[in-house]
Amino acid sequence: MSKYISIFFLTLLVSVICFFIFSNVFDGGDYAETAIYTFSAIIIILLSFSVSLM
Repeated sequence: MSKYISIFFLTLLVSVICFFIFSNVFDGGDYAETAIYTFSAIIIILLSFSVSLM
């Protein structure tokens, strides 16, 4: 079980780092952009969980 938890947090950490790197590329103050960032953060968390289960 600890193996899956470590994989989950490692994948989550890498995804968050990539998310912040790519968020600096797309500068703007649009509401649609904020919504896209929110949904992408949710998708990153869910996909990191599914990757850890594989």
